[in-house]
Amino acid sequence: MRRVLPIILFFAVLATPFALRTLTGVASESTNKRNAITLVILTPHAESIRREFADAFAAWHREKFGQPVTIDYRPLSANDIVRYLRAGKETVYAKLGTYNVDLVWGGGDYLHDVELKREGVLEPLTLPRETIERAFPKPELGGLALYDRASPPTWFGTALSSFGIVYNKDVLKHLGLPEPKRWEDLKDPRYRGWLVLTDPTRSGVARSVFMVMIERAMEDAKLIGRSEDVGWAQGMGMIRQISANARIFNDSGTAVAGWVSSGDVAAGLAIDFQARAQIESVGSERLGYVEPIGATSINPEPVAMVKGAPRRQVAQRFIEFLLSDQGQRLWITRAGAPGGPKNNSLRRLPIVPGVYANPVNFTEDVNPFGAAESFNSSASRKKTLMIIPDLIDISCISPLEELRETRARILASPHAEILDLKLGLFPMNQTQALELGKSWSTLTPLQLLEQRRKLEQQFRAEYHDLQRAAESRRATAHVQ
Repeated sequence: MRRVLPIILFFAVLATPFALRTLTGVASESTNKRNAITLVILTPHAESIRREFADAFAAWHREKFGQPVTIDYRPLSANDIVRYLRAGKETVYAKLGTYNVDLVWGGGDYLHDVELKREGVLEPLTLPRETIERAFPKPELGGLALYDRASPPTWFGTALSSFGIVYNKDVLKHLGLPEPKRWEDLKDPRYRGWLVLTDPTRSGVARSVFMVMIERAMEDAKLIGRSEDVGWAQGMGMIRQISANARIFNDSGTAVAGWVSSGDVAAGLAIDFQARAQIESVGSERLGYVEPIGATSINPEPVAMVKGAPRRQVAQRFIEFLLSDQGQRLWITRAGAPGGPKNNSLRRLPIVPGVYANPVNFTEDVNPFGAAESFNSSASRKKTLMIIPDLIDISCISPLEELRETRARILASPHAEILDLKLGLFPMNQTQALELGKSWSTLTPLQLLEQRRKLEQQFRAEYHDLQRAAESRRATAHVQ
């Protein structure tokens, strides 16, 4: 009972604003229309995306099925979606066999393919064969699945996203820095205090960005005959060096492009469409965006049906609309153009390859399916994806002050080269990280907290050793 009560309270707190909004008639302009079906969707998508797709789907559904539909969006972050459904499992779903939610839309493939699957809250769904064949003639892009490969699938990609570096050209000139081209460029000590990063324990986007950095380092190690274990440690070490330049680890990646645009920071890690939208707003003479060549990946943005969805038929129709030519063109067509959004261009990349054959009024001159695939993500290299956010939190975010000070002393030392190499080699390899993740999965929350504290203390001790070595006559005197 002690465990159940906090869960019930958490669910009640999350659910109350939505219940009140529905009762007061604020949820949607057409909530009170007679015979309208209300589809409930949990999503982290921005309001501009929610509004455009709600209006377009309502018109499509009315024309095709003669029935009005409204959408009651529940705007939640990826982490809060997991918490919302986890809490509902022991309350609403346990009593009614439904979460009173139809779909989860957005949040990245990790949310759907790992976290929500692990919670057991998704409903497998078989779409018409012709829909799958048209939308996904190839099931993968660059080693990443475009829809769930389970049979039947639980999620389907609806758009594509990639990641890169957004930077302020004026600030870079002030700092005497060239425009960045590679992830490792962000290690440059001139970025110290002028870099904004995103917490991977709170952001699926940040988790994907850091993972691709590590994968690239693993591939590089393999190409020169070294083990991927060594490459993994070098990738994590590079993240430490980059993190030492961070002014802050922000909770959400959506704010990064705005921070950079304002000149508060010089650069940050950003999702492609957010960077492009900001560039359109302020101009390319001030803001730039680059995706490191051979070191970025394209990820699907999924939609999934929630187990026990009360409006299953209409929920499936919404998925089919998202994968239709009309739904796909909404992502990339210029606002105000035929078939485009009414108010704001969304600047997202469609996931259906056939859409790119007719790029009329597109905002982006990009075809991810036609471009040469210079970097392939690998499931085998991503095995540590679940523990990487925790390791970055423990080694970079919590001890950020010590990490900043450590690198500052290293770079001021006559032993800077050798000590910075030590900082750039994580004191753990991929095999050890996998073993750690496996052991942590068996611990109680209290035991896990204690183990995390111990590991954080080890990193703080390592940083203090490096600081002492930087001040000693022999660079290796105090470093193991």
